[in-house]
Amino acid sequence: MRYLSTLLTLLLTTLPAVSSHAQERTTHQSLNGSWQFQPVAATLHVTPQLQAPAGGWKKINVPDNWYRQGHDISGYAWYQTRFALDAHNASRVAHLVFHGVDYSADVWLNDRYLGHHTGYFQPFEFDVTGLVKPGENQLRVLVNSPLEQPQDWSLHKRLVKGIFSHHDTRPGGAWSERGQEKNTGGIWAPVELQFADRAAVRQLQVTPRKQATEANPQQWVVSTEADIHHDVSHETSVTVEARILPENFKGASFAFKQSQTLQPGGNHIAFSFPVDNPALWWPYEYGHPNLYRLELSVKDASGKLLDQREQVFGVREVKVDDGLQWFINGRRMFLRGTNYIASQWLAEMTPDRYRRDLEMMQAAHINAVRVHAHVTGQDFYELCDRMGILVTQDFPLLWGYSDDPDFIAEARRQAKDMVQLLQRHPSIISWTMHNEPPWDSPWMAQKYPDYHPDINRRLDALLYEDVSKLDTLRVVRKESATKEHEWMGWYFDHWLAFSRPAPTPWSTEFGAQALPNLKSLERMFSKALLWPDTEAKWQVWEYHNFQRKETFEFAGVKQGGNIEEFIANSQHYQARLIQFAVENYRRQRYAPVSAVFQFMFVENWPSINWGIVDYWREPKAGYEALRVAYQPVLPSLEWKQDEYEAGASPRIGLWAINDTWSGFEHASYTVTLYREGKPLDMLKLPLEMLPDSGYKLRDYALPVLEKGQYEIKAEITGQDGKSMGRNQYRFSVK
Repeated sequence: MRYLSTLLTLLLTTLPAVSSHAQERTTHQSLNGSWQFQPVAATLHVTPQLQAPAGGWKKINVPDNWYRQGHDISGYAWYQTRFALDAHNASRVAHLVFHGVDYSADVWLNDRYLGHHTGYFQPFEFDVTGLVKPGENQLRVLVNSPLEQPQDWSLHKRLVKGIFSHHDTRPGGAWSERGQEKNTGGIWAPVELQFADRAAVRQLQVTPRKQATEANPQQWVVSTEADIHHDVSHETSVTVEARILPENFKGASFAFKQSQTLQPGGNHIAFSFPVDNPALWWPYEYGHPNLYRLELSVKDASGKLLDQREQVFGVREVKVDDGLQWFINGRRMFLRGTNYIASQWLAEMTPDRYRRDLEMMQAAHINAVRVHAHVTGQDFYELCDRMGILVTQDFPLLWGYSDDPDFIAEARRQAKDMVQLLQRHPSIISWTMHNEPPWDSPWMAQKYPDYHPDINRRLDALLYEDVSKLDTLRVVRKESATKEHEWMGWYFDHWLAFSRPAPTPWSTEFGAQALPNLKSLERMFSKALLWPDTEAKWQVWEYHNFQRKETFEFAGVKQGGNIEEFIANSQHYQARLIQFAVENYRRQRYAPVSAVFQFMFVENWPSINWGIVDYWREPKAGYEALRVAYQPVLPSLEWKQDEYEAGASPRIGLWAINDTWSGFEHASYTVTLYREGKPLDMLKLPLEMLPDSGYKLRDYALPVLEKGQYEIKAEITGQDGKSMGRNQYRFSVK
């Protein structure tokens, strides 16, 4: 492959509104639809000469996970389809593109073997120029989504699938013999043919880098790379044009043009150009998530468009200081986050479903999402870019994996794929290589007889080194550490332990399970299973991720006398823990806490787990608790218990938290005490809040309490009398 590098001539201009979309460019032919499908019972030896079965085919929709199409299988399965081409497209440069196959694929076109791909999340393609023909064509794909072998499960796994092959929230849970059921395999994302004339633009990457000078502190350089497939037998002069246009705002556009000589076959081009004072991408609470669209065009000597490729990107700067505080475009920002697994089967998620989840997050004042131990669908990242939601992205590794050199090489290849696939998204601010790796998880010594503390240490060091070199513009982390996973009140200790000083600036997991609402439980279980009162029924609940020991022994949740009481007790516990944990974290803002990620937002299949929103997107009480605790302006109530003895006169700390970058003079802080719903006492304080601040105003000494149910309500109002934040705390006196 030839490598061509140049600095394009800058032609700064305001471009006309007419887009080149009207000109000829790459055309796409979808191959989605009804395909033929046939599982394979035996293990196959795959060779280019392998023949597909002659009969026995069933119908399946593509794209989709095969489990969602009624095939609860693991291992190999054949797919095939036929498609027609006209003579024009059959004569053009053609690429066959798969946007996602779980987990590996071998592909034949018109009985010609094209090749193999491994990895569930990354698109891959084959150059099929000259292999497609006018009229009917046949495409066959052998997909393999195997089970981990017993000798590898689950400390020495070999599939880079993260939560899709091993996790607490997948069918069967993490540690049961049934923990690999309901396999996620299949052609789960679209399949298409892409056609171009003589020169096809592939693998476009756009990277904005800040190169500030004293004279121009907002000087940026946009670096662009692309592969160009040139389907001629001789070198050709072409013109490469790049246009940068505002995508979701009104502003200046930029245009660049350069002559280029293409050699036959593959060409790699790389160029950079300065952009002064671009509109920056901001998180939604602090500004507008401004996006640009780069259009890269290749034209021949006559001006005919041979191909064009677009990429939407944002211009922003992310840094973390020595105290692990986050800075976006030079401004400090407190991350109020959640963990997210949208679905156990990615084909289930559509742009509308992702948008609904993200809108619910924004309504709960969540400004950052940890994509937990997997890579999710592309629509999610596109929406986060446009909605201004930050993303911390995990590589699909959690717990233990093989240290075999072949696996290490495969993991390194797929980590590179992840970065190349997602690095254009301004919403993504960090990469994390491994969730709770064995070398950071001494609890594994009690679970695995062959555990030793150096498992995966070299693997993660190499992944960290690779990704740090690939992407110097984001935070790169070797692991999501167990010390960041504060599971008080669930796996150990009591939920009141959150009142202790936080051990680290980032808490990336905390929470508790809660039952969904009755309507959702009735969709999950038959009437006979709805009230678990036998061991057999409990085992069904545990298959759906319910953790019996943690619920009853550690958390102390009472089952009650009926399912309605059980739901109420469970949801109350989750909500109380979330409120207490978040408020304690936020009162430690930057001393040391700078980021918190509740675990987790939704339930990814019909299950009972840590979601504050269930599988059918019905919120639990924990959703409202998180929404209140995550308000950017929060009157925080510092309390240390939720039951008092009659005659007590407790003191409650009154805090004012302001995550915004605006100050508020002449505000007011009002606290009202209620007993049995009737006002009993009130305190009103003047308040001046600095930007990005948090401090304790004073203690509030409650009057001597009698038996009953009490509630404290707190509110911060602005100078205009409008409410900026509300909070409440309920307790009982015995």
